[in-house]
Amino acid sequence: MTDPTKDPRRMLTGLRVHRDVDWDYSFWRPLSWFRYDMTDQYGFIYSPSEDSRTGFYVSVRDLSEVLEEPVSAEDLPALREGILEGLKQLEGCEILKELEIAKGFAIGFEFLLTFTLDGETVKRRMRLLYNDRQQFTLFGQGIPEYEYDVFHDTYEFIYSTFTFGDILAMSGMPPTPSSEIHWAGGNENVQLRPLNPRDHSAWVAEKIEEIDRKVAERTRKDAGEAEGE
Repeated sequence: MTDPTKDPRRMLTGLRVHRDVDWDYSFWRPLSWFRYDMTDQYGFIYSPSEDSRTGFYVSVRDLSEVLEEPVSAEDLPALREGILEGLKQLEGCEILKELEIAKGFAIGFEFLLTFTLDGETVKRRMRLLYNDRQQFTLFGQGIPEYEYDVFHDTYEFIYSTFTFGDILAMSGMPPTPSSEIHWAGGNENVQLRPLNPRDHSAWVAEKIEEIDRKVAERTRKDAGEAEGE
């Protein structure tokens, strides 16, 4: 089989921002890739071809109706069990690798897996990120496996630029309405906006209090050492 690292389709010829102001996240994606809006949930697919089975997927859910508190590290074991149960529904699913991850304020999981779809083997690297009470699911996949290997580096680049917030504003670039992305999947049962905004004020206040406490302890220690000289 041809070496996937030498496939000319790996070449990036330009970038365009995916800037979702409704759910407050953004990332850079290949300019020439096709965009597909998921119809069964709020999400998007960017594919190098008209076969959307190979591409980069991103979807988001607000779990406020089932979670009273933001997701914490203590919740990860139970979440993992639920995820594994869901993956079992994929025909011939084999998990090749898994680990816990973090990105910004979010925590979650990464899975590398294969499964069977339409009689062919799919390879997928999936990340599930929990930020406050919002669940972000991101994955790059290819069918057959060779397609994943071809676009693996592009998928990793996209994920590396994924940002909770406005990547243009953070980069000092003026955001414009024309750069906004709005879901157009056409399913009126899909939640278009979060029920509650992400709120990390309590975590920030706790960290500030911890820093102030350490500074105060250090100040008292330095003052005691000075008196003893």
